[in-house]
This record gives sequence, structure tokens and C-alpha cells, in this order.
Amino acid sequence: MPSVKDMSSVGLNFSTRRIYDPVVKRAVICSVLATIEGVTAAGIVFTVALLYHTIFLAIPIFEFEALFYASFSILTGIVYGAFSAMAGARFLGGEQQLTSTLPDSFYGWTTAIATTLLVAFLLGQVGDLSRVSLTSAYLIGIPAIIGLRSFMQAIMADRIQNGELHFEKVSVVGNRVDVVNFLLNGDLWRNGHRLTATLYLEDASDDAGVIKLDALSDFARRSLRLGADYIVFVGDLSDINGFERVLSEMKRFALNVIFAPATMNKTLKFLDVVPIGPNNALRFMRKPMSDTAVFLKRMFDLFGSGLGLLLLSPMLLLVAIAIVLDSPGPVIYRQARRGFNGETFMIWKFRTMSVTESGFDMRQAQAGDSRITRVGKILRETSIDELPQLVNVLMGQMSLVGPRPHAVSHDEELSKRMANYAHRQRIKPGITGWAQVNGYRGETSTAEQLEGRILHDIFYIDNWSIFLDLWALALTFLSPAARRNAR
Repeated sequence: MPSVKDMSSVGLNFSTRRIYDPVVKRAVICSVLATIEGVTAAGIVFTVALLYHTIFLAIPIFEFEALFYASFSILTGIVYGAFSAMAGARFLGGEQQLTSTLPDSFYGWTTAIATTLLVAFLLGQVGDLSRVSLTSAYLIGIPAIIGLRSFMQAIMADRIQNGELHFEKVSVVGNRVDVVNFLLNGDLWRNGHRLTATLYLEDASDDAGVIKLDALSDFARRSLRLGADYIVFVGDLSDINGFERVLSEMKRFALNVIFAPATMNKTLKFLDVVPIGPNNALRFMRKPMSDTAVFLKRMFDLFGSGLGLLLLSPMLLLVAIAIVLDSPGPVIYRQARRGFNGETFMIWKFRTMSVTESGFDMRQAQAGDSRITRVGKILRETSIDELPQLVNVLMGQMSLVGPRPHAVSHDEELSKRMANYAHRQRIKPGITGWAQVNGYRGETSTAEQLEGRILHDIFYIDNWSIFLDLWALALTFLSPAARRNAR
């Protein structure tokens, strides 16, 4: 184990090793993103209008009202660029992962087009805008701007994780061991931060162990000269009262001052501070969905499941007849699954096997499983066997989209294999899910399959929106990955 002196030298190397790495401020990055996406948005509107008038309406290019459409295209680009800048700020303020670009891009693009129409209406020129070209631009722009946003964020995330892009400078204060542990465990340079300076409290205290306030002031001034955005105090939570004296000295400086608990734990995260009465409490977890989101998702589920049962009832009847004619046994069977908040419920499915296992003691279906009937094979490959779960959705036990519920016996086994497995039960299970439409369907016999399914489920939970649900439903029918591993 390295000594404190060795660890100190490691911390020093950290601060000097990356000293020449580029540091681009958040505002600059967001401005570049806004410019690129704004120009793209404007280009889509103008290009579609130009092509529509010159090709489909056969208007000579010199008669095309280029200035008129260019002005409204620029307006669209400015509005969408503003939304792009805000999305970039949120991206850089997170954990450098690809958050759900679908709702952000869709909201911004829809608002940009709507703003253009509103301005044209207020100016009395809405009748001069081609409704066909603007509608076409809107529809063409949806996949284009979502793809561009995903591409730009992927590039940024890759550069940040490789330590090639830094957008914030930080200075760190604390006991020598705590500071070095914070730097070594944090991998700041791989998360967009660059260390500007460190101050060890052992070197800034008098013989009685009292921190010298003038040493703190000098350190704050030096950090400001070096362009630091944050001063991070690393210490024990039990010393939080003593931190008040330090904070009072920092109030004169235009700096963000934050407190980081001294710990070797890299998995436990503090989300924010929540006021509970007059007290401030650290929040470790938050509900994945607000009350409004829960209500919206429930209304969507009720409408979708009710309409689905109504429209699909003739097909469901034919499937039932085919099952009866194919093999003996019930048409629909119920199986115990682990669902929302870890509660057990009985899932409805068309019978596709010669057995109807309870879910408490069962064997997962595999390729070439002899228990699968002839009709059952077709039902499983097309996912028609899952359609009776629309009843579970109506009953409020499931959702149209969500993590697929596992049988109780499998759930208990998987919970022991992966620490973050239970996280997927913080939202209602679904008939289809984000993991399934991305190819993680069926048997989970390998660690890679299991990890991929869980990570996709967690991504869905952390980034839920009604548009993500709509996208997942569309991929369920259109994406080849959604039918991969179906058996």
C-alpha cells in the first residue's frame, strides 16, 4: 500500500500531467452545439421549401422567394439552436452519458416550427408559407435532428471519457490523504474536469490545528487566477459544523464552493440536498417518475391497452382456436412474475408449451426447446403470445412499455448475480421494453446478456418520457433487433 507521501506525489502528478490539455468552457461548447444544430435546422426548412417549389411545383428557381423562406428558416434555426444550447448544458451537467435525446430533440424541433408558424401568423404572412413544404420539413427533420443530436453527444462523450476535452477547472482542499483519494477515485480528467490547484489542510493550519483563514484566501485567489470554476472541500461529514468557518471566508469570492464527503465508496451517490423542515438532508435516491409522469403513463396505458384489446379481439379468438387444435391444455395460462416494487403478480400469456409452469420453479425456454408446440413457436417468434398481457395493463399490474418481468424463481437468482438488478423494479414492468427492442430478449444465460438487459432497462427508467414509450412501441414492430433471440 502506498504511503501518504507517495499518494501525495500521485496527486501532484495528476495536476501537472494534464496541464496542457484543452479546457473549453461550457458556454463555448453549448454555443458551438447550438450553431451546428441551428444551422442544420434552418437548412432543412429552407432546402425542403426550395426543392418543393422548384421540383414539385416546377417554379423557376429565380422566381422562388428565397429571402422570404430564408428569414423564416433562420428563425427556426435560432429557436432550435436555443433548445440545443440548453440540452448541451444539461448533458455537460450530468454524467457524460447519452441521455434520452428523443424527447429533448422532439420538443425543441416542434417548438421551433410552432414558433415560426406563430410569427408568420402575427405578421399576417402565414398564408404565404407553403404548408406542404413546412410539414414535410418538420417530418423529415425529426429523424435528422435526433440523429445529429445523438452523433454530437456521442462525440463529446467519447472525447470527455478519453480525457481529451475538459470544460471545468476545479481546485481541491482537504487533508492530504482525503484529497489524494478523492482525485484517484474520481478520475476527474476523464469526466470533463481539470485540476488547477490543491491545498492540504496540514499545510494551512497552525500548531494548534486551526485552519489559517489567510491561507484559504490566498488559495481562493490563486484558484480564481487559474480560472477555477469550483473549490471542492473534501472532509468527513462529522466535521460539517467546522466547515461553516471555512465557508464564511469563501463568501467574498465569486466561486462555486462544494463539499465532498471523504470516502472510498465510488458507487453511493448523493443526488442533491432536500429540505426537510428546517433541516437539510442528503438525497441518495429519487422516485424515477413524478406524480404527473405516473398519471400520464397510466392514461397512455389505459388508452393503448383498451384500444388494443378492442381491435385485436378477432385475431385473439383465432389464436385461441389454433392453440386448442394444436395441443391439449388451457389457451391462456398465468405465471407468477416479480413486478413493480418487487411485488408478485400473475402474468397472462397464450400457452406456447406443453407445460404451464407456475413461475416459482421453472426452466427458461431455450433454442430448440422440445416443450414448445408448433403453434407456440410461431406465437413466440411474433410475440403474439404476449398480447393477453394487455389485460394485466388494464388491471394496473403492467405497462405497455417497461422492463420485462421475470419469473419469481429467475428473479431471485438474478438478484444474487447483479447488485443493480433490483433497480429495474422501481417502475411497472412492460409488455415490451427498451432492452427487448435493442436485442436483449429471451434467454439470459450469459453475463453479457444479463448486463446488457439490465443496463438498457435502467437507461429507460432514468430517461423515461412518453416519446420514449412511443419510440419503443414503434421499434417493437419495426426493428429486427426486437425479434432477435425470440424462441
